[in-house]
Amino acid sequence: MDEKKMTYEEAMARLSQIVASLEDGSATLEESLKLFEEGAKLSAFCYETLSNARQKIEKLTKNADGAQQQ
Repeated sequence: MDEKKMTYEEAMARLSQIVASLEDGSATLEESLKLFEEGAKLSAFCYETLSNARQKIEKLTKNADGAQQQ
């Protein structure tokens, strides 16, 4: 699945599957490397998505004078 078109929730679900596959040890070394690479990309996607959401929230919660609302 393309990270650009997936939701945060879908990415987290796939990441959870990847972690489970790596932890059970049944994958070959080559498969494990591919899973790890996919997991790293998904992790970066999730981090960026959360960072963007945090920035939007901070922008929305600022008062007109720039101070954070309580």
